[in-house]
Amino acid sequence: MSSTLVPASAPDVERRTKPGLTGRRRILTVVSLLLALIGGVIADSGAAFAQAPTAPCACNSAQNPSPQGVTQGDWNDAREAADFWANHEIDFFAVNWSNARSYYVLEPNVGHGWPGQNHGRQWFGYWEPAVHHTQFIYYGGTYNDYNGVVTQMERNRGVAANRAYSTFTNRIGFTHLSSYVEYDLDYYGAARSARNARRIVRNFITGDVYATFDHYNTFHYLGHF
Repeated sequence: MSSTLVPASAPDVERRTKPGLTGRRRILTVVSLLLALIGGVIADSGAAFAQAPTAPCACNSAQNPSPQGVTQGDWNDAREAADFWANHEIDFFAVNWSNARSYYVLEPNVGHGWPGQNHGRQWFGYWEPAVHHTQFIYYGGTYNDYNGVVTQMERNRGVAANRAYSTFTNRIGFTHLSSYVEYDLDYYGAARSARNARRIVRNFITGDVYATFDHYNTFHYLGHF
Protein backbone atom coordinates (compact mmCIF):
# COMPACT_ATOMS: atom_id res chain seq x y z
CA MET A 1 0.00 0.00 0.00
CA SER A 2 1.34 3.41 -0.92
CA SER A 3 1.71 5.74 2.04
CA THR A 4 0.64 8.65 -0.17
CA LEU A 5 -2.87 7.32 -0.63
CA VAL A 6 -5.41 8.89 1.70
CA PRO A 7 -8.88 7.30 1.53
CA ALA A 8 -11.60 9.88 0.96
CA SER A 9 -13.88 10.81 3.86
CA ALA A 10 -17.44 12.12 3.77
CA PRO A 11 -18.05 15.77 4.68
CA ASP A 12 -20.36 16.56 7.58
CA VAL A 13 -23.15 17.78 5.31
CA GLU A 14 -23.06 14.43 3.52
CA ARG A 15 -23.26 12.58 6.82
CA ARG A 16 -26.54 14.34 7.60
CA THR A 17 -28.27 13.68 4.27
CA LYS A 18 -31.30 11.39 4.56
CA PRO A 19 -32.71 10.44 1.13
CA GLY A 20 -35.42 7.83 0.79
CA LEU A 21 -34.27 4.23 0.72
CA THR A 22 -34.40 2.40 -2.61
CA GLY A 23 -33.63 -1.13 -3.64
CA ARG A 24 -34.65 -4.36 -1.93
CA ARG A 25 -32.98 -6.87 0.32
CA ARG A 26 -31.52 -9.95 -1.36
CA ILE A 27 -30.98 -13.42 0.02
CA LEU A 28 -27.42 -14.68 0.57
CA THR A 29 -27.07 -17.94 -1.33
CA VAL A 30 -24.37 -20.58 -1.35
CA VAL A 31 -23.26 -19.35 -4.76
CA SER A 32 -22.95 -15.75 -3.57
CA LEU A 33 -21.01 -16.94 -0.54
CA LEU A 34 -18.43 -18.52 -2.83
CA LEU A 35 -18.29 -15.35 -4.88
CA ALA A 36 -17.68 -13.33 -1.73
CA LEU A 37 -14.70 -15.52 -0.89
CA ILE A 38 -13.12 -15.54 -4.35
CA GLY A 39 -14.38 -12.31 -5.92
CA GLY A 40 -12.03 -9.50 -6.87
CA VAL A 41 -12.51 -5.74 -6.48
CA ILE A 42 -13.52 -3.61 -9.42
CA ALA A 43 -13.66 0.18 -9.09
CA ASP A 44 -17.12 1.54 -9.77
CA SER A 45 -18.52 4.98 -10.44
CA GLY A 46 -22.12 4.20 -11.32
CA ALA A 47 -25.31 5.54 -9.83
CA ALA A 48 -25.73 4.97 -6.12
CA PHE A 49 -28.39 2.76 -4.61
CA ALA A 50 -28.96 1.64 -1.05
CA GLN A 51 -29.37 -1.95 0.06
CA ALA A 52 -28.45 -3.88 3.17
CA PRO A 53 -25.08 -5.63 2.72
CA THR A 54 -24.92 -9.38 2.86
CA ALA A 55 -22.62 -11.18 5.28
CA PRO A 56 -20.19 -14.05 4.70
CA CYS A 57 -21.83 -16.05 7.47
CA ALA A 58 -25.02 -15.88 9.49
CA CYS A 59 -23.37 -15.98 12.90
CA ASN A 60 -26.15 -14.13 14.70
CA SER A 61 -28.82 -13.43 12.12
CA ALA A 62 -31.96 -15.14 13.45
CA GLN A 63 -34.80 -12.99 12.21
CA ASN A 64 -36.53 -12.22 15.51
CA PRO A 65 -39.73 -10.13 15.48
CA SER A 66 -39.17 -6.40 14.99
CA PRO A 67 -39.89 -3.94 17.83
CA GLN A 68 -43.05 -1.88 17.79
CA GLY A 69 -42.82 0.89 15.21
CA VAL A 70 -40.06 -0.82 13.18
CA THR A 71 -40.83 -2.73 10.00
CA GLN A 72 -39.68 -6.34 9.79
CA GLY A 73 -37.72 -5.44 6.67
CA ASP A 74 -35.76 -2.71 8.48
CA TRP A 75 -35.13 -5.04 11.41
CA ASN A 76 -33.90 -7.88 9.20
CA ASP A 77 -31.64 -5.46 7.34
CA ALA A 78 -30.15 -4.23 10.61
CA ARG A 79 -29.34 -7.76 11.75
CA GLU A 80 -27.87 -8.59 8.34
CA ALA A 81 -25.71 -5.45 8.49
CA ALA A 82 -24.52 -6.39 11.99
CA ASP A 83 -23.46 -9.80 10.66
CA PHE A 84 -21.66 -8.04 7.81
CA TRP A 85 -19.64 -5.75 10.07
CA ALA A 86 -18.94 -8.58 12.52
CA ASN A 87 -17.29 -10.58 9.73
CA HIS A 88 -15.43 -8.01 7.60
CA GLU A 89 -12.12 -6.37 8.39
CA ILE A 90 -10.12 -3.61 6.72
CA ASP A 91 -7.32 -4.75 4.44
CA PHE A 92 -4.83 -1.92 4.88
CA PHE A 93 -2.67 -3.35 2.10
CA ALA A 94 -5.48 -3.13 -0.48
CA VAL A 95 -6.13 0.41 -1.68
CA ASN A 96 -8.12 0.93 -4.87
CA TRP A 97 -9.45 3.91 -6.75
CA SER A 98 -12.93 5.13 -7.72
CA ASN A 99 -13.55 8.47 -9.43
CA ALA A 100 -9.94 9.54 -8.78
CA ARG A 101 -10.36 8.84 -5.06
CA SER A 102 -8.68 6.10 -3.08
CA TYR A 103 -10.43 3.76 -0.69
CA TYR A 104 -9.52 0.84 1.51
CA VAL A 105 -11.03 -2.59 0.92
CA LEU A 106 -13.11 -4.63 3.37
CA GLU A 107 -12.43 -8.36 3.22
CA PRO A 108 -14.47 -11.24 4.71
CA ASN A 109 -12.89 -12.61 7.87
CA VAL A 110 -15.33 -14.53 10.03
CA GLY A 111 -15.29 -13.37 13.64
CA HIS A 112 -12.67 -10.67 13.09
CA GLY A 113 -14.76 -7.71 12.02
CA TRP A 114 -16.12 -4.56 13.68
CA PRO A 115 -13.51 -1.99 12.55
CA GLY A 116 -12.75 0.36 15.44
CA GLN A 117 -13.10 4.04 16.18
CA ASN A 118 -9.75 5.09 14.75
CA HIS A 119 -10.47 4.13 11.13
CA GLY A 120 -13.96 5.54 10.66
CA ARG A 121 -15.24 8.64 8.87
CA GLN A 122 -14.44 7.25 5.43
CA TRP A 123 -15.76 5.05 2.64
CA PHE A 124 -14.74 1.44 2.05
CA GLY A 125 -15.18 -0.83 -0.97
CA TYR A 126 -16.03 -4.53 -0.85
CA TRP A 127 -17.27 -7.28 -3.13
CA GLU A 128 -21.06 -7.58 -2.78
CA PRO A 129 -22.23 -11.05 -3.88
CA ALA A 130 -25.87 -9.99 -4.16
CA VAL A 131 -25.04 -7.81 -7.18
CA HIS A 132 -21.72 -9.41 -8.25
CA HIS A 133 -19.99 -6.07 -8.08
CA THR A 134 -17.86 -3.88 -5.84
CA GLN A 135 -20.01 -1.65 -3.66
CA PHE A 136 -19.23 1.06 -1.15
CA ILE A 137 -20.15 1.43 2.49
CA TYR A 138 -19.35 3.97 5.19
CA TYR A 139 -18.87 3.98 8.93
CA GLY A 140 -18.35 6.99 11.08
CA GLY A 141 -16.01 5.91 13.87
CA THR A 142 -16.88 7.23 17.34
CA TYR A 143 -20.52 7.77 18.23
CA ASN A 144 -20.42 10.23 21.12
CA ASP A 145 -24.01 9.73 22.39
CA TYR A 146 -24.12 13.31 23.68
CA ASN A 147 -27.78 13.01 24.70
CA GLY A 148 -27.06 9.81 26.60
CA VAL A 149 -29.84 7.73 25.00
CA VAL A 150 -27.76 4.66 24.17
CA THR A 151 -25.80 4.95 27.41
CA GLN A 152 -29.02 4.92 29.43
CA MET A 153 -30.30 1.90 27.50
CA GLU A 154 -27.05 0.11 28.30
CA ARG A 155 -27.28 1.06 31.97
CA ASN A 156 -30.90 -0.16 32.04
CA ARG A 157 -29.62 -3.50 30.80
CA GLY A 158 -27.25 -3.69 33.77
CA VAL A 159 -24.03 -2.51 32.09
CA ALA A 160 -21.65 -0.79 34.53
CA ALA A 161 -20.94 2.93 34.21
CA ASN A 162 -17.30 2.33 33.29
CA ARG A 163 -18.40 0.17 30.35
CA ALA A 164 -21.22 2.36 28.99
CA TYR A 165 -20.76 6.11 28.95
CA SER A 166 -21.22 9.21 26.83
CA THR A 167 -18.29 11.33 25.72
CA PHE A 168 -17.23 13.64 28.55
CA THR A 169 -14.37 15.89 29.63
CA ASN A 170 -13.01 15.41 33.12
CA ARG A 171 -11.92 18.06 35.62
CA ILE A 172 -8.39 18.25 34.27
CA GLY A 173 -9.56 18.73 30.70
CA PHE A 174 -9.04 15.23 29.34
CA THR A 175 -11.79 14.12 26.95
CA HIS A 176 -13.00 10.54 27.22
CA LEU A 177 -14.56 9.44 23.95
CA SER A 178 -17.62 7.24 24.30
CA SER A 179 -17.47 3.48 24.01
CA TYR A 180 -19.65 3.41 20.87
CA VAL A 181 -18.95 3.07 17.14
CA GLU A 182 -21.54 3.73 14.44
CA TYR A 183 -21.85 1.85 11.12
CA ASP A 184 -24.10 2.22 8.08
CA LEU A 185 -26.70 -0.41 7.25
CA ASP A 186 -26.62 0.16 3.51
CA TYR A 187 -24.16 -0.04 0.64
CA TYR A 188 -24.07 2.22 -2.42
CA GLY A 189 -22.90 2.05 -6.01
CA ALA A 190 -20.29 4.78 -5.57
CA ALA A 191 -18.26 6.32 -2.77
CA ARG A 192 -19.39 9.69 -1.40
CA SER A 193 -23.02 8.90 -2.17
CA ALA A 194 -25.82 10.62 -0.25
CA ARG A 195 -26.36 8.36 2.78
CA ASN A 196 -29.74 7.58 4.29
CA ALA A 197 -30.79 7.58 7.96
CA ARG A 198 -30.26 3.93 8.92
CA ARG A 199 -27.38 3.06 11.26
CA ILE A 200 -26.27 0.56 13.87
CA VAL A 201 -24.34 1.63 16.98
CA ARG A 202 -22.12 -0.82 18.89
CA ASN A 203 -20.58 -0.64 22.35
CA PHE A 204 -17.14 -2.03 21.54
CA ILE A 205 -16.56 -2.94 25.19
CA THR A 206 -19.71 -5.03 25.67
CA GLY A 207 -20.56 -6.00 22.07
CA ASP A 208 -24.13 -4.72 22.47
CA VAL A 209 -25.61 -3.36 19.23
CA TYR A 210 -28.45 -0.87 18.79
CA ALA A 211 -30.25 0.05 15.57
CA THR A 212 -31.58 3.46 14.59
CA PHE A 213 -33.69 4.06 11.51
CA ASP A 214 -34.27 7.80 11.98
CA HIS A 215 -30.71 9.15 12.26
CA TYR A 216 -30.13 8.73 16.00
CA ASN A 217 -33.50 9.99 17.21
CA THR A 218 -34.63 6.59 18.51
CA PHE A 219 -32.74 3.35 19.18
CA HIS A 220 -33.68 -0.31 19.51
CA TYR A 221 -31.57 -3.04 21.09
CA LEU A 222 -30.54 -5.40 18.27
CA GLY A 223 -28.46 -8.00 20.09
CA HIS A 224 -24.98 -8.95 21.21
CA PHE A 225 -22.45 -9.26 18.37
